[in-house]
Amino acid sequence: MDGQVGPPGWSCTYLERPDGARLRLGTWQAGETSGRRGTCLLVNGRSEFLEKYAEQAAEWAARGWRVVSFDWRGQGLSTRALANRHMGHIDDFATYLDDLDAVMAALCPPTGPVVAFAHSMGGHLMLRHVLDCDTAMEVPRLKALILCAAMLRVNTAPLPGRAATLIAELACRQGKAEAYAAGQRDFDPDAQRFEGNTLTSDARRFQVALDACRRQPDLCLGGVTYGWLSAAFRSMDYLGHSDMSGLNLPIQILAAGADRIVRSPALRALARRLPNAWFHQYPGARHELMMETDTIRRAVWEDVDHFLEENGL
Repeated sequence: MDGQVGPPGWSCTYLERPDGARLRLGTWQAGETSGRRGTCLLVNGRSEFLEKYAEQAAEWAARGWRVVSFDWRGQGLSTRALANRHMGHIDDFATYLDDLDAVMAALCPPTGPVVAFAHSMGGHLMLRHVLDCDTAMEVPRLKALILCAAMLRVNTAPLPGRAATLIAELACRQGKAEAYAAGQRDFDPDAQRFEGNTLTSDARRFQVALDACRRQPDLCLGGVTYGWLSAAFRSMDYLGHSDMSGLNLPIQILAAGADRIVRSPALRALARRLPNAWFHQYPGARHELMMETDTIRRAVWEDVDHFLEENGL
């Protein structure tokens, strides 16, 4: 890993992968108390990047945690898959999981116990990671997992989920895996409007990622390809049929009551499948709970703080 200048608040390096891809890793630059409780790994969602997580990173650091995060391959300033940087593409979610394994290895030895806060696609992948590793006792020092609006089932309306899956599979068979899925396009931060958005009801926080993209256009990421969709549907199906009974890790599940991106009932159902789960839903909240209004965020933080305290963290 070679040193790189990071965005404000972050100290960044790059993790080299065997296929030549580079993942941008960030450590939050905090005060002397940072790390006294352990390490918090912030695992972001699709299209996100370090710059978007500055507020949350500062809040974890203020609570005594060393904070680390990274940009998934294909987004942020990590290696993009296609010539058109805006196209969100992956061959298989196993590629993301291999990268996550490498990030986890890069944390060792961590500062104290490790907890992970994982949002949306990041929550999906972190759950797969601990499902594969925790039951085999191969997740060193990971003591708790917080899933925020995790991508267990996506909203495919107006199409039923099965129809959307079949369309993505057929497109891939026809050689369109690296083509935009229907309705997807490049991203223009100046074309985004707060009114009617599905992410947050907080106008100021809605602008955070857009402002970062205006300052650094390479952060922009548009829609997904048929290949990404097909890989996502396969991975969601895998989780839907996985046995969770042996996963004893404390897992907190945070659901947004007004989520139009992922299906919150799937998160409630997940809580029933896990032996050590804590479930919370926030009425009126949209998909990005940690980018929501102060009132919603205070409620989320109260539940997160209580969860960690109850688990000795």
